[in-house]
Amino acid sequence: MISVVVPVYNVAKYLRRCIDSVRAQTYTDWELICINDGSTDKSAEILNEYGALDARIRIINKKNEGVSAARNDGIAAALGEWILFLDSDDYIHPQTLEITHHIANSVNADIVSFRHDIRMHRRVRAGMRVGIRISSNVRQKTYDISRIKYKVTDNLIKYATERNHSMGRWRVRHCYPVMHLYRRNLISNIAFDTDIRITEDFPWWTRVIFSHPRAAITRLPLYYYVPHWSSALNNAHAQRLYENVGMSIARSYEAAAAVARPGEMRRWQREFLWPFIITCVRAVRRAGDEINRQSAVDRLQHMEKMGCFDNPSGYRARKYRRWIRGFIKK
Repeated sequence: MISVVVPVYNVAKYLRRCIDSVRAQTYTDWELICINDGSTDKSAEILNEYGALDARIRIINKKNEGVSAARNDGIAAALGEWILFLDSDDYIHPQTLEITHHIANSVNADIVSFRHDIRMHRRVRAGMRVGIRISSNVRQKTYDISRIKYKVTDNLIKYATERNHSMGRWRVRHCYPVMHLYRRNLISNIAFDTDIRITEDFPWWTRVIFSHPRAAITRLPLYYYVPHWSSALNNAHAQRLYENVGMSIARSYEAAAAVARPGEMRRWQREFLWPFIITCVRAVRRAGDEINRQSAVDRLQHMEKMGCFDNPSGYRARKYRRWIRGFIKK
């Protein structure tokens, strides 16, 4: 019934906890598809061990092509009616599949969105900043499924945001592919862009929410997102970052503009596009003389002609737009 898709690349240190969290689910009608994306550590050995242990675990071995290609392969291989993405260094609450499947069936939803444990995440990040390793394990409470509260909407764009501090009880924050249960038919023809290696989730999520799915949103912290300084975003060279984010912005804008209903584009630009534009500009400024200036000018001019810099989300965004226009004219 549910296909859990896990891209795997050199995560032997965390992989057992990830797989064990799926095997511990109270809902048992699942398959776990692990895509070994050319790992060179002991990840493949661990996957083979679990594959022999549990027939519900399927392993796909492939050459290294990145997380987007791995997720695409997982979607193509999925047999379940539903798909849930899980990153191999994270883990999920034992009732994740039970709760999300129950909500989906109760309201005929295409997506069920939930949250990550923000307290654990902040605690681990605080330790990282001062050089202290803090355990990411948490005490997991048991939920009464009959008392779970959730919001149902046919306008997910109204509730989705990339901004951390956006107000509202039922906000779906960030464009992570994880933290959602998807109806497979909804995403089976929506592919991740394999040529974007950083913020590759933004164009994909844009296509998903602009397909106007029926969504159910719960505030339960069912996902344990474990931060690492080794993430692609943390370690990206400034020029590589701006190039990838620039492509991500352009692809997302094209996808949204093609299908947006009246009033949706302005909100999406303010809530999603501008946080990515600011990230892109910061990368350009951080690179300084190391950046290919003409390439950056050409990319930003193209984005301006598209309309990407319309509808700034406030004073900060307007300030960045002034900098972009000054940079282009120099």
